[in-house]
Amino acid sequence: MKILVKLIVGLVVVLVVLVLAHNIVVKAAVETGVKIVTGMPLNIGKLDLNLSNTLVDIEALVIKNPAGFHDTELVDIPKILVDYNFSDVLKGKVHLENIEFDMKQFTVVKNEKGELNLDRLKALQGTQKPSAQMPRTESKAPAKAIPIEIDMMRLKIGKVVYIDYSSGQPSTKEFRIDLDQSYQNITDLNSVVRLIVLKAMMSSGISNLVNFDIGSLEGTLTGAFSTSTKLAAQAAAKSLDTLKTAARDPSAIADQAEGVFKGTSDAVGSTAKEMAGGVKNVASSLKKLNPFSKSE
Repeated sequence: MKILVKLIVGLVVVLVVLVLAHNIVVKAAVETGVKIVTGMPLNIGKLDLNLSNTLVDIEALVIKNPAGFHDTELVDIPKILVDYNFSDVLKGKVHLENIEFDMKQFTVVKNEKGELNLDRLKALQGTQKPSAQMPRTESKAPAKAIPIEIDMMRLKIGKVVYIDYSSGQPSTKEFRIDLDQSYQNITDLNSVVRLIVLKAMMSSGISNLVNFDIGSLEGTLTGAFSTSTKLAAQAAAKSLDTLKTAARDPSAIADQAEGVFKGTSDAVGSTAKEMAGGVKNVASSLKKLNPFSKSE
């Protein structure tokens, strides 16, 4: 009887060790994959791998900005849920049937040199024109795509924050976007990062404040999910001319923005609405910054 009890206890201990070992291995794999496509330090508060339900629960994932950006964070994601295909994983293929990002905050930072934290994202290398602040001698090749199969991705972003240190004193603007959209047929991790950046920049309108090239970024995306963002990116390009006039006449920008998005097709209806909201946010920000506007 004692031998049987010891055997059962031993089996329980082995199972616990195996489960913990799986969590450690998966946590290391996630950290490595995220760091490859971002190039930035990160921390995962908790990771739980459920083998019976083929689920991965990741909590408190924070990606920090690199040195030179005042110890700020790029993203704060309280929860990520992943439903993976176990049989495909056994075959060595990373196949995620569903993944959900519940992102609390996405932060864009411009430092004293005029550099954007987004310029340091490895997944974005080769998608943007060289900025005036970045050294022209640097030759950045596009980051190598890590293959992955994602059937459906749900992306939720609460707010986008823009912090500007270029004038000497930090200036912070917050844009509440409450984005909740789903995308399908994603085939590499670079596209996941690029899609998150694209939606955050489009929805907040910050891309126009920092001269971020949405069109070039969208052009690098592949798969069915990019169809709806393509027309929206074209609409964003048209809205840029409208934004350029905002410094002279900020009060007219909202009406002009409505005209830009009036002819947008139903396929990008929700994206057009979020971009229109972003344009109005930018209008408000520019009105406050405009030195020629009359105080009320």
